[in-house]
Formats: sequence, C-alpha cells, structure tokens
Amino acid sequence: MSIADAFFHPIERIEVQPGYRILVFWKAGGQSFVDFSDDVAHGPVWAPLRDERLFATVRVVREGTVIEWPEPIGLFGDPEIEVDADGLWHMAQEQNIAVAAE
Repeated sequence: MSIADAFFHPIERIEVQPGYRILVFWKAGGQSFVDFSDDVAHGPVWAPLRDERLFATVRVVREGTVIEWPEPIGLFGDPEIEVDADGLWHMAQEQNIAVAAE
C-alpha cells in the first residue's frame, strides 16, 4: 500500500497559472483550478508567496499527496507551506472554478 492510497484525491501534476492560481490534474482524472490569491493577500503564513516567482516554485511531493513550496523553510528544515491533496480538492470544490474543455 502506498501513501497515495490513504488519500481520496491524489494529484497527478500541477501547472502554475497567473494570479496565484494552480491547475491541478487529479490521478483519477479531471482537473481543477485552485485560487490562492486571497490566502496570499491576507494570510500571514502565505505572505512570502506574494513574490510570484516564489509562488511558482510549488511542487507535488509524497507520491501526489501534497503540494509544497520549497521556501520558506520551517524551524526543522522542512517547507513551511504545504497543502495536502484532499484539502486541495476541497478548496477546488468550494471555489468551483470551472475548467474549460479544450
């Protein structure tokens, strides 16, 4: 059993979009936009990511179960900002941002 089996909505890959948004491709199929602009604008933990170059460094880790930003680094040397896959899926559902079919 892999770590991804413990999550309902593991991530296949992501693409950073303008305006602090991320396009998420789910392993089960489908895709969703997740908008982090409010978090980045108002959340103190998210403040470092106001630098769009730093925001764009987001990556998928732990077999598709987490996205994280490599900086800033926390007290124990781990990335300070991360979102688990199921939390990301719930954010996408709450925001309900449609992905246009191409």
